Amino acid sequence: RTAGAYVLLRDGEPLVYVERGGRGILRLAELDGEALIEAAAALADAARDGVLPKLGLERLDGEPVIGSGLEEALIAAGFSRQPRRLVAAS
Repeated sequence: RTAGAYVLLRDGEPLVYVERGGRGILRLAELDGEALIEAAAALADAARDGVLPKLGLERLDGEPVIGSGLEEALIAAGFSRQPRRLVAAS
């Protein structure tokens, strides 16, 4: 199955764009702290439930996710650390 691009919405408002292939996400709204954890948890849950293909995040807002200072929030949301990316898979 080919991974397309996806947009996470909350109340009809776009929050996060998942790049084609699941290697990067772009925040479309101001998401920090708890709001980022909630959005990332929704993405991780969708990947685990098979709604989204496997996510292997290498980039967040165009920058490397590892060393971004946001990896702990993504791990708290359900992603697991690999050497160069954070993964959520079914």
